[in-house]
Amino acid sequence: MGVGKLWTGFIDSFRNPETSRTMMVNAAITMSFIIFFPIYFYGMPSLLPDGSTISSSGGSGTFTVSFEEQDVATLSQTEDLLDGEEYEFMFTFTETGMSLGYVEVTVSHDETDESGPNPTAQEQCDNAIGEMQMEGVDGYVESGSTLSGESTQQCPSSYTMLILLTANYTGETYEESGAMSSLLAQWTDNGNGRGDWNCKITLETRTGGLGPGPLSNNEDGETVTVSWRVVSYTVEANKVTEIGSD
Repeated sequence: MGVGKLWTGFIDSFRNPETSRTMMVNAAITMSFIIFFPIYFYGMPSLLPDGSTISSSGGSGTFTVSFEEQDVATLSQTEDLLDGEEYEFMFTFTETGMSLGYVEVTVSHDETDESGPNPTAQEQCDNAIGEMQMEGVDGYVESGSTLSGESTQQCPSSYTMLILLTANYTGETYEESGAMSSLLAQWTDNGNGRGDWNCKITLETRTGGLGPGPLSNNEDGETVTVSWRVVSYTVEANKVTEIGSD
């Protein structure tokens, strides 16, 4: 068959309404695929949690999932409290566009108000009892969080309350098999941690068990510091390459 007959047959196919309609539909489908296929993959990262990164390998398999943490907010406040006094230390965090791992609230103080003549009594460390008031915060992970604490018997004293904002988050690198998109999608704070944070401190002075009198430490207060640390993270998944695999 010559080139002329092939060309004539091609032209005749457009004169056939049914054939022409089929070819136009096929052409439309092909053009849609060409246009939207790259757009789909370009937009895939926007469907992942904040801070998630896809490696070039993608797909399914065994992946090393790692995290990089960053302090996104810190604050420290110091107050002089009297024996039996309650004081609410406040902190507000409302930033979005990031995944929050946890918040650390550290309560610290020295023994700054001992004045009695008894050295044993003077060594007694006051107790700054901390209790988190979570009503103003938009959610947190209850399992694994610590919402209260007390000072040690020796000064200087310091303890930290840890409030988790992403379920099962530890920041440790691990390996897991599955679809990369599913592995990354589980790491999200679901909007937790935004709002008004409140740490209530109740001061309890200790006199060494001698009670009031000339041999007690005669103290009536303490200087207490509460420090806040908000930690965000980014997550990355890299496909594990097996040596010797085809």
